[in-house]
Amino acid sequence: MVVAELTEAQLLAVWESGSGQGPQDRALLLARTAVGDTEPVADLTLAGLHALLLGFRERAFGSSLPCATDCPACGEPLEVAVETAELRPPAPAPAPASAPVLGARTEPPTGSFRAAGREVTYRALTLSDLLAVAPGGRDSRRALLQRCVVATTPDAGPLPGHVLEEVARRLPGVDPGAETAVALECPGCGHSWSAELDVPGHLWAEIEGYARRLLYEVHALARAYGWTERDVLAVSPARRRFYLEAAG
Repeated sequence: MVVAELTEAQLLAVWESGSGQGPQDRALLLARTAVGDTEPVADLTLAGLHALLLGFRERAFGSSLPCATDCPACGEPLEVAVETAELRPPAPAPAPASAPVLGARTEPPTGSFRAAGREVTYRALTLSDLLAVAPGGRDSRRALLQRCVVATTPDAGPLPGHVLEEVARRLPGVDPGAETAVALECPGCGHSWSAELDVPGHLWAEIEGYARRLLYEVHALARAYGWTERDVLAVSPARRRFYLEAAG
């Protein structure tokens, strides 16, 4: 999988395009930016999406992700640096023949189990599923799980909630890497817990922060030297820092 380079001009264009979009559309935008518009990124499973965006993040900003949270036990603020390697499956298994591959439309991996007198066949969630279901609330979760159900035998109508929850429990098994949980421990009270890291959301926050800092640099250097945005972006970050200090 080839992850594209991201120039500062492209980063600003991505930020501008995604500023008015929701989380799912931004995830699609970031995935398309990573590999180009010709690839069917909407067909990626969540693990595939996370792997793509983590690789993209490594090339753009490095492998260490600064994160902040509060201890759920004592409320102590906690700042940690999470390595991208921690968010990938510890031992990737060989990809199933049906796993999605960039450049070709294929079906996501599937699994099956028996419950409520029926054989339930389900598949991994994809980015297309997230785009199709409005986020938030119990109904959206149920709608996503229903989209994962490929077939039931016999077909006797909608599945009860407890069966859909069993589908949810089994999804990580067919798509390792779909969940990006980080093990944390509070240095104050010693409480240990696991927190989910939103890979597309974290990457978007970094792009937005970088874009805003870059625009302030453009603004400052335009006022000091009369440069255009193109002039500023043509100067390396190290040289820009010098000019900003000199104009300071």
